[in-house]
Amino acid sequence: MQALLTGSPRVVAFGEYHQQKKTVRIPSALKRFTHEILPALRASGATDLVAETWITTGSCGEVERKSVAQVDKVSQRPATTEDEVVTLLRRAKQSGIEPRILQIACKDYQAMFGNGQLDFDRLLRLTRDQLETQIRAALQRPGSRMVVSYGGALHNDLHPPADLAPYAFGEAVAHAVDGKYLEVDLYVPEYIEKDPSIRREPWYQQYRRAYRPKVTIVIERGPGSYALVFPRRR
Repeated sequence: MQALLTGSPRVVAFGEYHQQKKTVRIPSALKRFTHEILPALRASGATDLVAETWITTGSCGEVERKSVAQVDKVSQRPATTEDEVVTLLRRAKQSGIEPRILQIACKDYQAMFGNGQLDFDRLLRLTRDQLETQIRAALQRPGSRMVVSYGGALHNDLHPPADLAPYAFGEAVAHAVDGKYLEVDLYVPEYIEKDPSIRREPWYQQYRRAYRPKVTIVIERGPGSYALVFPRRR
């Protein structure tokens, strides 16, 4: 991370390949980020953290409950993920990094679940908008120097394919900070080795050629865009 940060980026946007219930025994990218990368970011001047999560209160009634239930069902994330997010936010605060989360209103749940089924296009657009809003707010906070965001490996894309571009804030935020933007996607090797969509990516072949046991591999995919693959744990 110290090598990647030599250009003094204003925003460092991390994306992860999510842990699922079937991979719960293997430490997640989120957990490794909290314990291994966050301290390096703080030492390099990080002052703000935007996390792709929000608090569910139940105050929006049935539409909120059903929306959250469908997101949980489709994502197949283990119950421990929520605890790891809380740990990340707490560790950030304790180290002097100001944490922020998304702000989802009742009207947002209504828009996502208006036809009785969760509209994933609306969900992804809302997540993109909320992440960008919170990042821009962090940039304007007095004393802010380096803003870090953490979420899925989609919204932070600098160079997304055309079909995914509506869900990515990378280009807009990079423009807002005069190009001082860094995209870093985090991958746990045991999660991605059987995913055909990942295996087809050009960077994945570079990773396989560069692979060494117990070594973190970083691949530059393009200007300002990197894939970081943690070492295998088994």
